[in-house]
Amino acid sequence: MELRKLSKEKSTSKIIKRRSKSEIEGRTFSCEQCQKKYLSYPALYTHKKLKHEKNNEQNRKKGRPKKNQNENIIEKNKYNPVNITFFAKEERTGKTSYNEINSCIDDVFIELYVEDEIALKKYNSLEEHPFLNKFKNDNHDIYKNAINMHETTDKVFIDYLNKMSAFCNKKYFVKLIKFLTLFRECINNINDNNDLEGNKEYTEINDAEKIPYFSNKFLNFLFPEGIEKNFEFTKEESIDLIQNICYWMYDNNFTSSYIILKNIR
Repeated sequence: MELRKLSKEKSTSKIIKRRSKSEIEGRTFSCEQCQKKYLSYPALYTHKKLKHEKNNEQNRKKGRPKKNQNENIIEKNKYNPVNITFFAKEERTGKTSYNEINSCIDDVFIELYVEDEIALKKYNSLEEHPFLNKFKNDNHDIYKNAINMHETTDKVFIDYLNKMSAFCNKKYFVKLIKFLTLFRECINNINDNNDLEGNKEYTEINDAEKIPYFSNKFLNFLFPEGIEKNFEFTKEESIDLIQNICYWMYDNNFTSSYIILKNIR
């Protein structure tokens, strides 16, 4: 540690006359915001710093308030992803008519397999796609009674889409078909090494009992590390859709498993 000596030079004291606050003469430094006048610029600067910058900062902070964390909880309760209220949200709600469903299927095929070729498999035509072709040739009966609980996953997915067409508009229904088609592709890709009958895919010959178990792997496929949005889906929306699909299957006895969210967001 370095020590330094203090000089003890004699100081000459000077008597300074203090000015009164009420004294006006000599106060040439005026504040443009409140018109107060000061004798020196440093005094004016300190005034601005203390009185006006603080107020300006507070005013800047005012504006659109931060979203209350409770609002997310309220919204989840209002548009609960585990039941039909999920489709009551403004950008989702509506109805896709029988005549519109097939055009929605065409749009999904073009987007996934023709325009960008962003899906996992290659199909030259919609007729080659075992799921979308089957869905397009379905009678789209939204009032049909529940199908057999041991039906194939493809038929369960088609039944889900038919039922949901009555609750969401055409634009969102296209997103729903696209999401389920990608989910199906991921499931079949995971099970590609399993012994399957006659080159059939997993979802063509197996029931939906194990489908919820593939949810996390699908989300990891859809959102690799560092990706928050993919295929026009956000991660939060995708988690909600997975819940909706899996809870619907659980409620209709297609699976005995249901999803519990745990530090997933």
